[in-house]
Amino acid sequence: MGATASVMRLRRPRWKDPRLIVGIVLVVASVLMGALLVSRLSETTPVLVTRSPIAPGDSIDASHLVVAEVRLGDQTDLYAGSVEAIPEGAVATRAVQEGELVPMSVIGQSEDVPLRPVMIPVDMTVAESVAPGAMVELWHTAATADEAGDAHAELLVPDAVVRRVDEGSSLGMRSMSVEVLVPSDSVHEVLEVLSKDERLDVIGVPGAHGLAP
Repeated sequence: MGATASVMRLRRPRWKDPRLIVGIVLVVASVLMGALLVSRLSETTPVLVTRSPIAPGDSIDASHLVVAEVRLGDQTDLYAGSVEAIPEGAVATRAVQEGELVPMSVIGQSEDVPLRPVMIPVDMTVAESVAPGAMVELWHTAATADEAGDAHAELLVPDAVVRRVDEGSSLGMRSMSVEVLVPSDSVHEVLEVLSKDERLDVIGVPGAHGLAP
């Protein structure tokens, strides 16, 4: 009886065996799901990419953008796919660097940008990191009347953003200046320093690329 049972267990399964049918179905389903996943991952989607840096508050229009085919997977809804997806009068709510995909989260209106532009005169040795779209710090060096004559510098604004750099005149008739976007609650401090004609330095932040969303 034991030998007969062993022979029955080793017998080749029949095509009508439910276990064999279920196994085949599982294998086919696994193959199809894998093929579908690979296909979705390899699909490209049209996405808007910036031609040049866009500062907070700047308009977002076709002149700033190109369309590129990018593999986004399940993140297609996070990025603008066409100029038509951008509302009329839209501006950037944070800095967008050259060559960056345009997230839907940076598209807003002017009232969504809590920054104000201020022109700051600088000398010609301003660092290369002080470029449109870059985050910078504003340092104030106040005049002092102590005996040593030492000047004291303090961080006035830690999170300003460069909007434009004016190179000035090649003949030296017009000095270089930087237009920076300053948080609205810090504007009065910056204007007070500028009105006193005290030193205000624009310092680039290495590795920073605009404000966080």
